[in-house]
Amino acid sequence: MAKKALGKGLKALIPDEGFMPSSSGRERDESWAREGAIGSLPVDRIEINPFQPRKEFDEAALEDLKNSIIENGVIQPITVTRDGDGYQLISGERRLRAVKQAAFKFIPAYIIDAPEDARKLELALIENIQREDLNAIEVALALKSLVTTCNMTQDDVAQKVGKNRSTVSNFLRLLKLPVEIQNSIIVREITQGHARALVNLPNPKLQLKVWEQIISRKLSVRQTEELVNSLFRDQSARKVTASGQSGDYARMESLLRDRFATKVRIVQKKKGQGEIHIQYYSPDDLERILELLG
Repeated sequence: MAKKALGKGLKALIPDEGFMPSSSGRERDESWAREGAIGSLPVDRIEINPFQPRKEFDEAALEDLKNSIIENGVIQPITVTRDGDGYQLISGERRLRAVKQAAFKFIPAYIIDAPEDARKLELALIENIQREDLNAIEVALALKSLVTTCNMTQDDVAQKVGKNRSTVSNFLRLLKLPVEIQNSIIVREITQGHARALVNLPNPKLQLKVWEQIISRKLSVRQTEELVNSLFRDQSARKVTASGQSGDYARMESLLRDRFATKVRIVQKKKGQGEIHIQYYSPDDLERILELLG
């Protein structure tokens, strides 16, 4: 049967054999290996990127990928940068792991210039968020690293990864949750939607209490949001009883809490005047509320 042509594009950049890693162990000429080039590199000369956002790898999915590579080769090259006499991985760790498990000696790779650690972190984050299925905590930790290690603002990060500023802020807020809840997100016991509802609760003790109910009662995201809102309404009702506040003001407080996903208190004064107190828990939370007000 005639071999199907790959057409232009990658076919024009690399021979067909480069995409089917060789298991022969024979030496290859690496004179092609320059920035912007694609070719076949020895897997034993590629180091894992220490800034890789992904921390968890599904072994069953990795086994499926290995079998696919044995059958079809590596469809998409990994991305690397030069590191001394070898190379450091920027993206494609799952593919590299699968190729090693398949006992192949070479893997197709795209070489880029990333001489500084901050640049490597930035590239690893962007490549993996766009191409891999990171869990929400891995994404949040990687975004935080961009802010702290690369000295970026949240606006800069949002532009780099192609997300809204509020989306970046919501990811970072997840890191304020208790470690038990963060681990629950990592193992996909709860979703990011559950976590976003939990992060609005005022303290870790209450967050853990609601989290336990999510697990034991198998609550959906919508049910979790309703539970959190009911807790805010109950808290408001207790305050109304204590202060003698009218039902209309209590209802307005409830509407504002739902709108801003935080504590809101209406303080009545004489002659119909008053104040609205909107509570925030961090500079990021304040920015989120200001965006809603804008």
